[in-house]
Amino acid sequence: MAEVRREWFKTLKDRRNEVLDSMKKEGIIFESAYLDKQGKDYFVIYYLKAADIEKAYEVFANSTLPIDEYFKTGWNKYFEGRIVLEELLDLDLL
Repeated sequence: MAEVRREWFKTLKDRRNEVLDSMKKEGIIFESAYLDKQGKDYFVIYYLKAADIEKAYEVFANSTLPIDEYFKTGWNKYFEGRIVLEELLDLDLL
């Protein structure tokens, strides 16, 4: 399953300009994903930052952009959902 997820994210990287346009519409200022292996299990660590995260989720949910449709389909297929973690520290120099 890790290879399938890698391929899915590779497609997103290959469609970088579409992803960046979508991020602008959503107000996302930072988005990244990492694949973590713990023993035999793989976990995707997905992080995004926006000035207004609720608005970003709403814009994304209502989006019909082809890249967002690709993302929604892949996310529903390869991942179990979304858990919002408790923020303990968030610093940047941007």
